[in-house]
Amino acid sequence: MKDYLIAFGLLAAAVVSWVWVATAHASPITNNMALKSCLQINGYHPDDFDTFNWNKASSCYHAWRTGQDKIELTELRDFLKHNPRYRFPGQSNNRCWGKPREMPFESAYIEKSGHWFRAGITYKDKLPAGCFETAPWDNRDVNK
Repeated sequence: MKDYLIAFGLLAAAVVSWVWVATAHASPITNNMALKSCLQINGYHPDDFDTFNWNKASSCYHAWRTGQDKIELTELRDFLKHNPRYRFPGQSNNRCWGKPREMPFESAYIEKSGHWFRAGITYKDKLPAGCFETAPWDNRDVNK
């Protein structure tokens, strides 16, 4: 009986979470909605297709699109300011990028004696947790 209650509780939590996530987002204005509103503002009707001033509707839409592009570009610039590793190919998963790295050994040596060489490395006993485990995905959240 206890197992059934636990399973029912988990199912109820999953359903409540799904409903919350499905209704939590705001619906952004899409391109089609912006185009329709620009046509409506400028008085478009299908009967006036040949005589309608499409330039007015186009300038209305492009004014909206320019504003949207500025918002997206501002967000991208802020993200890249706090996460410069995304500016370089192949570095997006490198959470250690730009941070000082600790070498795993304390010392190394090479000796030449006669006709032979001898080399050796002294490794550290312990290394601190690397930045792969401790770094956030987006550095903008670090100071919050």
